[in-house]
Amino acid sequence: MQESCYPAGTERVPAMKGHARQLMTPKVVVATPDTSLAEAARLLAEVEISGLPIVDTAGQVMGIVTESDLLDALLGQVAVETPIRALMTAHVVTVDEFTPADSVARLLHEKHFHHLPVTRQGEVVGLITPQNVLRYFVAHELPLPPEVA
Repeated sequence: MQESCYPAGTERVPAMKGHARQLMTPKVVVATPDTSLAEAARLLAEVEISGLPIVDTAGQVMGIVTESDLLDALLGQVAVETPIRALMTAHVVTVDEFTPADSVARLLHEKHFHHLPVTRQGEVVGLITPQNVLRYFVAHELPLPPEVA
């Protein structure tokens, strides 16, 4: 007999509804492989996001650089003129804007991704982080808290 991993009297939260486009941060900034380390750091600092998709001349995702990548490079004394192609993660998983929210959440969790570019016809239109999923989940999926007397 298999035991439940949920305490007696608790229910499992149902599957998330929605799509990637409802989870994403839509104001994503992209860079090219030739963008310098210094410029990439400025871009991330200005827009308060933690990942910078790297796109080719056709606008297709070819990599990603995160704030952790940039900090490692800056603290590792990499020259600020270094093109971010030297720092980027080249094999990036993306999701289409209509990918079900459940699939997005599972992908982030199971693959331990922290940045997931969202595309429309191959071009970046957003970025999803675990924080985005958590915010959406709290706002749309959790039951309302009991009223305070």
